[in-house]
Amino acid sequence: MIKSEQTSVHMILEVTGITILAFIISVILGVMFFIPIGLMGFDIETTSVIVGIAIIGQLGFLLVAIFYILVKKIQVPIKMPSRSDTIHIVGGIFLTLMTAAALSQLLYFLDLMPDSPIEEMAAADPRLLLALALLSVILVAPAEELLFRGAIQGRLRQRFGPIPSIVTASILFGALHLGNYTGTLLSIIMGVVLITVVSLIIGALYHRTDNLAVPITVHAVYNVVLLLISYVAIT
Repeated sequence: MIKSEQTSVHMILEVTGITILAFIISVILGVMFFIPIGLMGFDIETTSVIVGIAIIGQLGFLLVAIFYILVKKIQVPIKMPSRSDTIHIVGGIFLTLMTAAALSQLLYFLDLMPDSPIEEMAAADPRLLLALALLSVILVAPAEELLFRGAIQGRLRQRFGPIPSIVTASILFGALHLGNYTGTLLSIIMGVVLITVVSLIIGALYHRTDNLAVPITVHAVYNVVLLLISYVAIT
């Protein structure tokens, strides 16, 4: 029993460490990109620079995910969606968007909705939102889903089964997005809770379909819809 508990704790620490490592690698790569840009005199708040930093950061997530999957020999099934997968994708998109909308309305009502640095930067150049929407499809959704669903949830499932693996991976996914918000501490935490709840839905879709293409698609469309809504609101 003691050995089993030690193994469980070890795995939790392992996936937490991988999440922290992904964040650190992302930051380091971002700084390596940022410093020469700054030294060359470019405006660091332009859309191209912000998108460039986002690309570099997501590549960091992708590299850590691939490394972890290879080292731990985690099976990550990904294939063209079947008819059943497509139904799950459509349902997942609807459910994530409706859940996010309902929770957002609740947070607005409670005056706990956090601010978004991205929306503040997009006020100067709304094209940033369109660029991030495209990036979500090309890189953000694939990289984050490979890391959190394919690698971390897949690794946890080997030890704990579906529900604990979905919950733990979603909590780590939410925690990684702390930097997405500004405002009071409580509002930032509530923003992370919102992301975590949406992540639970996406994690359940991955478990149910056993096809990483499903959460990648849902994640990508979810991001695109929210970014386009913000774009329309600003313009």
